[in-house]
Amino acid sequence: MNLDFGTTLIGAISAVICVTPFVLVTRSVKKKEKEMLRSLTDFADRDNCKINEHEYVGDFIIGMDTNKKVVFFYKEERNEIEKLSVDLKDVKSCKASKIGKSVRNNGKVEQTIERIELVFTTKPAAGRDVVFELFNTQNNLQLNGELQTAEKWAKMVNDIV
Repeated sequence: MNLDFGTTLIGAISAVICVTPFVLVTRSVKKKEKEMLRSLTDFADRDNCKINEHEYVGDFIIGMDTNKKVVFFYKEERNEIEKLSVDLKDVKSCKASKIGKSVRNNGKVEQTIERIELVFTTKPAAGRDVVFELFNTQNNLQLNGELQTAEKWAKMVNDIV
């Protein structure tokens, strides 16, 4: 069976058209992650810390200096930047917090998540608790791995403290 040049050309052009959006989106996400990691690293440098471990999720990045035991948080949202850090020497425990409400839908009760936070409970001498807000329905339409990230980092922090 012989394919003529025109059919081959149309097939190749169609493949390029289909693949191009995925390549562009992937590049954009990688570029955004590099920019946010650079911002987080600059923030950590101010405390003479190095980011050894990090995780990027959409509009925020969280990282840790595993040697000095300091966790850093950087979030860009609607032209606002939030930078927070917490020294784990001052932390008693850490938990992933889901804040939501129950909604009745066709006789069934469904739980909706309105906010996801990573809450660092500090020792009394350190002052008040530190909260990293990972997700809020006022700013995001749907979850994008924030709950899993919160649970993972809460476990990592609790293993250290």
